[in-house]
Amino acid sequence: MSDRLELLGAVVPARRDGVLAGRTARALLSSAGCGTTDTVVVVVDDGDNDGFDGGLPGDERLVVVRTDAHGPGHARTAGARAVAALAGRRGIAPGAAWVVSLDADVSLDDGFLPGWAATIAEQAGDVLGGPALFGPVAGEVPLHDDVLAASGWMWSDTSLYERFVGLVNLGGCNHAASLAAVAANGWYHQPTDRVDGAEVVVAGDDWDFGLRARMAGLEVVRVDGPAVVTSMRRIAADPVGFLAGRSYEAAFLPVRGAPGATSWPPEEPWVDVARRGRARLVAHFLLKPLLAGIEPAGELDWFLGPALSGELAGLRARAPGRRDGGWNDYRKALVALLFEPDVFGWCERVALRIAGADTP
Repeated sequence: MSDRLELLGAVVPARRDGVLAGRTARALLSSAGCGTTDTVVVVVDDGDNDGFDGGLPGDERLVVVRTDAHGPGHARTAGARAVAALAGRRGIAPGAAWVVSLDADVSLDDGFLPGWAATIAEQAGDVLGGPALFGPVAGEVPLHDDVLAASGWMWSDTSLYERFVGLVNLGGCNHAASLAAVAANGWYHQPTDRVDGAEVVVAGDDWDFGLRARMAGLEVVRVDGPAVVTSMRRIAADPVGFLAGRSYEAAFLPVRGAPGATSWPPEEPWVDVARRGRARLVAHFLLKPLLAGIEPAGELDWFLGPALSGELAGLRARAPGRRDGGWNDYRKALVALLFEPDVFGWCERVALRIAGADTP
């Protein structure tokens, strides 16, 4: 056992995902049996109504936590605190206890938790981002081939932006962090926003966690494995919204079951979908961290060119401060700035330039 890792806790938030949570818990417990690290699996019941208890295996390594504060951010915090309580009872220091964050709707192999134990022992980072591949889970209907092909630029674009600003937007379905880092980062927060006049839970607790970690000076590192396959049922429910980025700005509601693929092609012109989708990646994967104070690496000025580089300095000068209100207020102000017409227009022009097109 490594001094860096004495306890590994896998946290699985579940809301209306009781059946899938049970499936994932069994896979994790089976995986834990293949390794030597002390392991616990924490399933968080975030208002589930899908046969939650009946779907869970009986195992002393399984802990069930219930929370009335809905949202994956609250659930991840509840799970991490359960791991922290267990570490405290066993006299394990927060720096030697780690949390692996997952979702209920993932698929993983028998080497998953031992793989994370080995990765944690080998890596020096405080927060580690593992790979996640979209795919059908538990008999889901595959996405239309056109949707899969059309989404390919998402991964190449984000990889390029990550070259300049590093890993910021963590995937909640597969990352690891020491309890010391989680506590230093203020645990997980649940973002909310006003949608159609009401304050609602929105996606992004994982992305916020990564950004706050970077802002706090924690070392956030992308690792090669272990990997998960994560459900594409949310994409299948609205493939055009996924490609255009709109799905992530609506109220975050659980998607239950395995909806079939939406009819294709959509009425919306591809050029409009791609323009907005690629610009949104610029906004969240490049500009947002720059506005939050992350300094760029690499030859970003060369990619942007003189005009866009010059405008970037003015955009960064407009970034909101964190003096008034808490994180969620800051996040709202930051996202609102990203979608100001001139700011998002800058993102659209960057996306065009990165694709090799002339920009006005």
